[in-house]
Amino acid sequence: MKKFVLKNETVDGIVYKTENVVIQQIQNGKQRKRCYIIGNGHSLNVDANNMVTWHDPGMCKFQPKISDDNTVYAFYFTLECSGLEESSKEIADFVNNLSKNYEQIFLVGHSKCGLCLYNASHYCKKEITLVTISTPFDGTIIADKKTVEKRLKSRILKKIYNVIFSDHNVDKDIIPNSQFIQNMQNATYKEHINITSSLENIFSCKDIMDLLLFVWDKIMQINGDGLVPLDSQKINSTQTVNLFCSHANSLKEGLKVIEKL
Repeated sequence: MKKFVLKNETVDGIVYKTENVVIQQIQNGKQRKRCYIIGNGHSLNVDANNMVTWHDPGMCKFQPKISDDNTVYAFYFTLECSGLEESSKEIADFVNNLSKNYEQIFLVGHSKCGLCLYNASHYCKKEITLVTISTPFDGTIIADKKTVEKRLKSRILKKIYNVIFSDHNVDKDIIPNSQFIQNMQNATYKEHINITSSLENIFSCKDIMDLLLFVWDKIMQINGDGLVPLDSQKINSTQTVNLFCSHANSLKEGLKVIEKL
């Protein structure tokens, strides 16, 4: 059962925090061979005692199912985060300090975190394996509130959108043709697995979230996984994996793929 993040609760395992990012060790691997650093796209603020002072609405505790042989870190953006550029540099600094302890470093980014880690890999000193999942390399209009509100006719849908979708600097960075996207650094990696997600038809839907995002995809004319157009997820990589699921389920399904590598 999913556990929600609660305000004023203490977050265990915080190992790194700046004005832009918070990094938490979720799992200490039995072996020191492989380390995963995963971004799920959520934002979180903690105080000096690592007590939650703010978090994304409805945010659940991140509990990826990864073999306990491997070490796992998760990173979150802060509310005050200046954007993906500074975040990516700080994550690269963390990776550079950590990399000597492991044979393999996997940078795994879902959605906007994929863009962040794609950029971060440029600053990493050790060759890493980069995994991008449902990543809007060309941006997505879902991050552009003005465009979304123009397309939505229903007041109820507009209210739901404004509650669910944030308007942080990291979200503005994934608007099509944003300054970050135009100036994004070329990734440097040993291997890049790019995992795309889309819902071809209603029969691709496996649960209620798939179904809701399938309907949303049609309303907004996204032509992808409900939030990111499929064409925007495509980029040159060493390996491409295509998933048939919504944006809400693609990280979970993508991690299953990675575990087999």
